[in-house]
Amino acid sequence: MSGFFSALRYWHWLLLVVLAAVALMAIETLVKHEQQLNRSQQLRHEVASAGQLKAMLEAELNLPLYLTVGLASYVKASGGKVDKAELDILLPGLVQQAKHIRNIGVAPGNRLQYIYPLAGNERALNLYYPDLPDQWPVVAETIQSGQARLIGPVRLVQGGQAFIYRLPVFIPDDTYWGILSTVINIETIWSLLAASAAEQNVTIALRAKTPGQNEYGNSFFGEPRLFYDDSLLLNLAIRGADWQMAIRATEPVIDRSIWFRSALYLATLCLLTLFAWLFYSRQQLRQTASELSKNESYLRAVTDNVLDAIIVTNEQGIIEDANLSCYRLFDYPPGSLRGLHWSMLLATTESIEAIYSATSEPEQEFEGSGLRQDSSQFELSLSRTRLVLGQQHHQLLLIRDITGRKRIEKLKNDFVATVSHELRTPLTAINGALGLAIGGALGDLNRSAQKMLTMAHSSCGQLNQLINDLLDTERLASGKMRFDIKAVAVIPLLEQSITQIAAMQHKQQLVISCDEDKTYKVLADKGRLSQVCLNLLSNAVKFSPVDSTVEIRISEHNQMIRVSVIDQGVGVAGEFLPQLFQRFAQADNQDSRQHSGTGLGLAISKALIEQMAGQIGYQRYQAGSCFYFELPAATSGAG
Repeated sequence: MSGFFSALRYWHWLLLVVLAAVALMAIETLVKHEQQLNRSQQLRHEVASAGQLKAMLEAELNLPLYLTVGLASYVKASGGKVDKAELDILLPGLVQQAKHIRNIGVAPGNRLQYIYPLAGNERALNLYYPDLPDQWPVVAETIQSGQARLIGPVRLVQGGQAFIYRLPVFIPDDTYWGILSTVINIETIWSLLAASAAEQNVTIALRAKTPGQNEYGNSFFGEPRLFYDDSLLLNLAIRGADWQMAIRATEPVIDRSIWFRSALYLATLCLLTLFAWLFYSRQQLRQTASELSKNESYLRAVTDNVLDAIIVTNEQGIIEDANLSCYRLFDYPPGSLRGLHWSMLLATTESIEAIYSATSEPEQEFEGSGLRQDSSQFELSLSRTRLVLGQQHHQLLLIRDITGRKRIEKLKNDFVATVSHELRTPLTAINGALGLAIGGALGDLNRSAQKMLTMAHSSCGQLNQLINDLLDTERLASGKMRFDIKAVAVIPLLEQSITQIAAMQHKQQLVISCDEDKTYKVLADKGRLSQVCLNLLSNAVKFSPVDSTVEIRISEHNQMIRVSVIDQGVGVAGEFLPQLFQRFAQADNQDSRQHSGTGLGLAISKALIEQMAGQIGYQRYQAGSCFYFELPAATSGAG
């Protein structure tokens, strides 16, 4: 900021100060004039509205007093001797002349003996005022003054609040006769007053002066704050009361002084901030350029030292940038690939659309052959990610040389295949010899020898099954397994599988559940389908408790037949589900360790079902597991 202050000269500062002072004076003058104009208009509106509301309120409240005075004249004329029959005629007429009268009470000797209307006011009948500690002081003061008074709001004995005109009556010889009370409905008065104030767009408040004092009490209608701000105050001419009204327009005076001041301060602040920002931005730009250069160098050093090739292309596949590992991998000079299509680095015959489809998800890879500049080829894996930078779309390609990995996989597969084939022949001979020995070919054996040979024969069978699984895995991986697809009846095949694993059962009951009216046939290789069923059923029997039921459920939906094997075991742990159908995968829990197995059965079953255009999966039940597979249903003409 020091450069900004030093750039301005003295007369610049002086001109800015003079202009600011002139602007402030003009704004203050305009604001003051506007405030006076608005207030005068508002005051005229308040005066006009106050006259109408004052006249209405005085008329509504004075009328009941005049009627009460007329009733007092009747009492005086009769010498204090009132007739109930005459009151029954006189009081209804008085009540009908004023719409806000709730009731009129006649209290000779301070006891309410006549009330009209009586309905709803029965509790007040025969009320003796000296017995009311909350009302008697005011009544006594009214009697002593000899003048009518409007009291209220008062909480009535019969319920509710109201205003009460109380008029003490003295017969001609100045003897106190009693008191007349006219109860005025406060709710209707306030409703009428509020509606009239709303029509006039004003808000009002009322308060009364305390008798015998020169001070006003609390407000009993409206907001008390109106008596303490710049509101119009009027005294009301109501007989028997000293009321004051405060009135103010609903719409407040628009004060634009704050807006003018804020606008000037904001404009000045923006101007100063603009200059400061320009100088600050210049310095920040230099620092940002330096940091950007350092970050770019750091990022380039990291990407260039990554072993995998990293390529950035535009949406059309044209190479925009590549790391040094890419040039080393494909044996091109640095920078020579920019502007070329990345597909020139591939030696595979697949189309670009097929590669894009294979790498539609970031975690999916495409495996193929790469083409170096010298036309030599190598095995590679390619993954693709979409990038959006600003408004431009790019692609990030990650290419890895997998020649070594493929060589190791081939050596492993060849080793497994060789060992499996070499082991199979002697194992077959050993298994046959043990079977003959157990069957009695060597004569009678003692119990210990029979037991040992049986154990050896069982272990030999397990080893032979392991070799068969390894050979199936190798054939599936290499694509050498052949399938004879034809229509296969599902129920007989399942019944045969149940018979084959009967020796493995631990008193479990295997039940086939299906629609008896249907013949379920699928398109599959019968031998391979039997292998899948044996794998699923043997797993269900292994992991089911004793005396439980294994249900084999068959259903058909959308030209697909589903076979579900449902057991009552402990199920598969949630963390193991992603590896459930992988090779050599076994759940690492105590129950699984009690059962032998290679971990290849489910992987082989999955590969076999998928080769036959089906799918296999797992569902967890509340008690147990459900392994299922689906295969296309065979049409009636398939054979």
